[in-house]
Amino acid sequence: MPISNHNRDVVDSLIFFAFVAITALCLSFTFSMIVYQLGLPTNPRSFVLTNLLISACVAIPTGVIASQHEFRLKSYQRRLEALAATDPLTGLYNRRFFKQALEDEVQRMRRSHQTAGLVFFDLDHFKRINDRFGHKTGDLVLQEVAAAAFAELRGPFDRLGRWGGEEFVILLSNVTLEQSALVCERIRERIAALHLEARDEAFSVTASFGTCLLKPGAQIDMTLETADAALFQSKRTGRNKVTSRRAVELAA
Repeated sequence: MPISNHNRDVVDSLIFFAFVAITALCLSFTFSMIVYQLGLPTNPRSFVLTNLLISACVAIPTGVIASQHEFRLKSYQRRLEALAATDPLTGLYNRRFFKQALEDEVQRMRRSHQTAGLVFFDLDHFKRINDRFGHKTGDLVLQEVAAAAFAELRGPFDRLGRWGGEEFVILLSNVTLEQSALVCERIRERIAALHLEARDEAFSVTASFGTCLLKPGAQIDMTLETADAALFQSKRTGRNKVTSRRAVELAA
């Protein structure tokens, strides 16, 4: 079971503390041995023990302070990385980092020879919600939709991102086109079943989906265009539905 980033930072900080404390003690012990060899102390044993005690009193607090600084620095770096990778409204991958995840998946598929599903979906007539209830309500709707979609995915294996506006993108690892379409149907139904309310008025939203199969050797830009074309077909033929298409592969 992989450890979390927080636990990894704690372990790294403890290791850093041990390194600082042991280094300080070693330096102190070396200094004591040099002084002892010179024959300066009148009571060598007492001198060495006293010197080590004083060194420990200095080394341990120094190690604690240094390790706390290291932990805070790593935590700050993690937060910066998270802010750079996620959409601030929904907490999902932003467009740039989703494309990086997509490239990583293609590299992995070239080794595993598995396939993946690429999905675009967006909310139907979302502008009407903003116009009727305001952008604050629109933002809450996007958060609810993001949570509903995420609930149907398989934890760390699948990726969900906000492509822009009310449009979302999903990467389903190790699935067939049929399986990808089934996942889309479950998400579509979950979104349609959301109970939303604003200004004491209940309302609902629907979403249209386009999915295509990502194969080893597929061209990423072409696959994105194929999924986007499938989404456009869903919207053009009635909305609140799923359309599947097969992406063209690169020639070997």
